[in-house]
Amino acid sequence: MHGKHASSFHENISKIRTLIVQAALEPGDRLPSERELAETLSISRASVREALRALSFLGIVETKHGGGTFLCEQDRHRYIEILSEFIVTKQTKASDIVDMLRLLERLALTEVEPTPERIALLESSVKTDRDFRQNLIFGLKNELFIRIWSEVNRFYDGTDTGDLYTEDERRRLLEMWRGAGMPE
Repeated sequence: MHGKHASSFHENISKIRTLIVQAALEPGDRLPSERELAETLSISRASVREALRALSFLGIVETKHGGGTFLCEQDRHRYIEILSEFIVTKQTKASDIVDMLRLLERLALTEVEPTPERIALLESSVKTDRDFRQNLIFGLKNELFIRIWSEVNRFYDGTDTGDLYTEDERRRLLEMWRGAGMPE
């Protein structure tokens, strides 16, 4: 997909998703017909079909031949995966993904209490970047944060750039975190 077409394609998908939310459709509910969607959203029927095919591919809707298009049952966290596919594009720079992971992981350092058990766990994994970062993130109790981190980390793995932090950086992060939890 090139430039303007890709932009309008994503915009059309967004319009349909907004309509689904505004109409408060539940899993199993039937979407308006292609003709109704085209009129309501002021887009061509061909554009509606293209967007519905993409939403069907993503598992958001299901089209039954002769029966219409229906909203599928969704795992709430599946939406994070779907959104990440639209947020991270071919134009996204690897450096932006690295920066985002570093921001998320440093935020996690401020939210996870440095208990002796967690400190020991991070100390035991300080030699391996991936283990260290996972142990830090999985110390959080916020499932949504963990899911977002996991998706960004999945894209990072695809950049094939090696470790996010050097071992020295991991040791400094651990010492900084350990110091934040100890009374002066």
